[in-house]
Amino acid sequence: MAFLHCHNCDFSQDDFYSVDGYNPPDYLQSWNKGLCGDRIDERFTDDAEFLREYGPITLREVIAREYEKYARGIRSMKWVTWESFKEAWIDGKWPPCPKCGKNDLDID
Repeated sequence: MAFLHCHNCDFSQDDFYSVDGYNPPDYLQSWNKGLCGDRIDERFTDDAEFLREYGPITLREVIAREYEKYARGIRSMKWVTWESFKEAWIDGKWPPCPKCGKNDLDID
């Protein structure tokens, strides 16, 4: 739904999750064919941007890194859903940043 970040410090978190919308398990499911396929140890060539960032890499490693990335995101989420973020509002205003305490959160 929305990428939450602070303009005063480096706090940021993944988009809010929802059961019927964006969430890591649904996204990661898109890798199932590759994970269970017979080309898992072949060089991954499907995404030029990914290759620029990581260099030569196998599909197995791409999938593992995607799972690790989402695991880090899940662990670091302060407000997992839009509803949990709204519950933290104080007098109709957004809560302060959980890292620096300033009222400088923004959503992109």
